Amino acid sequence: MQAYPGIPPAPAAQPAPAPRKYDGKNGMPNYDTAHGGHYGASASIAGQGHAPPPETFTGQWANVSQGLNGQYRDILNTYWQNQVTRLETEEHDYKLHQLPLARIKKVMKADPEVKMISAEAPILFAKGCDIFITELTMRAWIHAEENKRRTLQRSDIASALAKSDMFDFLIDIVPREDATPQHKRRPEYTPVGTYQVPGDPSAGAPPTTAGMQEQQAQQMGGQEFAGIEQGHAMQQQQQQQQQQPTYQQQTGMYPPPAPQQAQYAGQQMFDPSMYAPQQAAYGMGGIPQMQQVRS
Repeated sequence: MQAYPGIPPAPAAQPAPAPRKYDGKNGMPNYDTAHGGHYGASASIAGQGHAPPPETFTGQWANVSQGLNGQYRDILNTYWQNQVTRLETEEHDYKLHQLPLARIKKVMKADPEVKMISAEAPILFAKGCDIFITELTMRAWIHAEENKRRTLQRSDIASALAKSDMFDFLIDIVPREDATPQHKRRPEYTPVGTYQVPGDPSAGAPPTTAGMQEQQAQQMGGQEFAGIEQGHAMQQQQQQQQQQPTYQQQTGMYPPPAPQQAQYAGQQMFDPSMYAPQQAAYGMGGIPQMQQVRS
């Protein structure tokens, strides 16, 4: 290379630092997933100060720690550093898979344009799905820890997806509104004594004492009004009962009909002489002969 007088030579490019390999050798800690999984191993290495520098993941790797800061950024950088190093340097047994290849192949064939699938394609997809699920779980767990919880929820996954634009393809499956917990999205979650006026720019402001007193007055006024209505209804009912016509017996030209006696009131149901002793019957010779009427 020709050197020009008066112009200092360009500094020689420094070789890129070798990627960190967490194998427990050369003073590097061991990446042990037996305690806490990938998150526990990455947090342990980052806590010891062996996390890769933030400048390692730039350019096409900028999405690795997008939306994270501090120790959480170091934890995710450590996880990705270990994954990249193992994929580039270690030998892999392609007969062992975390996910079923048959199911992955079935999902790939869901596209009508896919006719044939080679044997290596499902293996690569299985590894990609494994890394994707692990990273998303770690991001959701970070959000749960920030909220002092030990259980992953739907809102944690939605918040993790919202922090990086590389997850925008999942917006139809997990909308951004799911980042708010379910109990806070219900209308009855509004605290007592607060109300919002549609179109009011100060709707998000905290409730004032005057507003709470006004709402209490409205509630009390509503109760008094309900009592007045109830009393007014009772008065109307009493007036209607008093105004009902009374049908009294009036004396006019004709006297009122005499009350009818009950039918068959004094009549006996049978004749007592029915069973009285009868007179002796006439004998054959004692029948009086009727006089013959001569004309």
